[in-house]
Amino acid sequence: MTYTNATTQKRASDRPRPGRATVPCLTLLAHVDARRIGERTVLPQLLVGQSVGVSRLEPSFAAVASGSPLRPLNDTYLSRKAICTLAGTPNGGVQLEPGAGDVTVDGERLGAPRVCTREELSRGLVLALGDRAAVLLHLTTNPAQFPLPGVLGASDAIAAVREEITRLADTLVPILIRGETGAGKECVARAIHDLGPRAKREWVAVNMAAMAESIAVATLFGHAKGAFTGAQGRHQGVFERASGGTLFLDEIGETPESVQPMLLRTLETGRILSVGDEAERELDVRVIAATDANLEREVATGSFRAALLHRLAGYEVQIPALRERRDDIARLFVHFLDTELRQLGDALLVEPASPDELKLPVNVVVRMVLHPLPGNVRQLRNIARTAAIANRGAASIVIGDGLERLLAPAAPTQRSEGNAAPLDAPIDVQKRPAELTEEQVLAALEQHGWSPGRTAASLGLATSTLHDLLRRLGIRRAADLSEAELRDAESKFGGDFGTMARSLRVSERALRLVFGARKGR
Repeated sequence: MTYTNATTQKRASDRPRPGRATVPCLTLLAHVDARRIGERTVLPQLLVGQSVGVSRLEPSFAAVASGSPLRPLNDTYLSRKAICTLAGTPNGGVQLEPGAGDVTVDGERLGAPRVCTREELSRGLVLALGDRAAVLLHLTTNPAQFPLPGVLGASDAIAAVREEITRLADTLVPILIRGETGAGKECVARAIHDLGPRAKREWVAVNMAAMAESIAVATLFGHAKGAFTGAQGRHQGVFERASGGTLFLDEIGETPESVQPMLLRTLETGRILSVGDEAERELDVRVIAATDANLEREVATGSFRAALLHRLAGYEVQIPALRERRDDIARLFVHFLDTELRQLGDALLVEPASPDELKLPVNVVVRMVLHPLPGNVRQLRNIARTAAIANRGAASIVIGDGLERLLAPAAPTQRSEGNAAPLDAPIDVQKRPAELTEEQVLAALEQHGWSPGRTAASLGLATSTLHDLLRRLGIRRAADLSEAELRDAESKFGGDFGTMARSLRVSERALRLVFGARKGR
């Protein structure tokens, strides 16, 4: 293995993007022709004191790809007069003025002129034009867009990630990909591999959270014949399988503490020592790791080695949460929905548009874009799957019980009963494990999405210590769930693992592993 200096580089999201002016933009979220969703128009005129009316005839939108034709909304049910007017303000905001139609802004009716601040524009504001169309008013640097298989979207945030991928693909520097669960970390890692000189070589992915500590060393580095009872032949570990190619270590923060020194040595020397072997062997493997955990906090608590973090993070890539790129939500939803419908033999989104009925109604899109989507792209794909199945053969997508559950607002934080500490109260991390009560541990788990790694860090514990504490207190884990509970949750929440995990009060990652293991029997 060849490495450069392991000093962590700045992430794409932390670095300024020189030479690109930030301008207001409208992205089409809902339209009578669902195939046009995701088109946009950039409005530099708002920066020089001009105004823009939004109506059937203006402005004109185009797909993000260069060379696409410009077209107005052209919906005969929309007014030819301005439904609302956008005007730039001296401080870089945009003033919205109501016009010849009903307009809502993030779900609230626009009854009088409203000034949208730069902060609001950076987040993106959903403008629903009655029940016929919806657009997102936001800011863009209007970067040149280019396709990259597996990395979907056209927002500035995802464009920055694409640029990082192209810079990194032909290097051998170790990469640490950070991002929330479901944000697409493995897709980015695979894109780096596919775009680089190792594209035709092996790609091996392993989930460190799914690796039992007792077999982790053999899984990673392999074992010789007779190394232990039952080892009847030589077994290749994932490092050896990935020789000449790329090894993706997902959920690296869950690496057992006993394995971390061996993993560090392998990364530093490029050599592996299989269980039962006497001599090390040299391998040529490009390593990419990913995590949704705060590794710096885990280093501070002693559950993750600082040297391993520095070795893994030769360069960091931060994947933005889906809520931070609102202009991609409808775009991705249509892509996933069309994929699911095609698999069901339904051409709902590709048939010629009807002028009378929206196939993807405004209220459905608005609910999605305003939802925090804590499960990110994975959750959005689940919503699309549920929508496709529930509306199979229908003329348009409607919000039924399944979609209603998936789009429901997050439940407010609950407080425990009696004298127990409230679930949103700070936990005393100075307490020793034996002093922590069941209520306090449950509170910490709730605060941190039932993630053992993040919960352990918040309590000042090693992850293994937390697991011991859970067993001592009798707090169940995903592996303790019955088949009936799993089936009931899957049916009730339409396969949305994030919602299922919160309902069952277990880690989403562990829940996925349990489902995968039991279905694979």
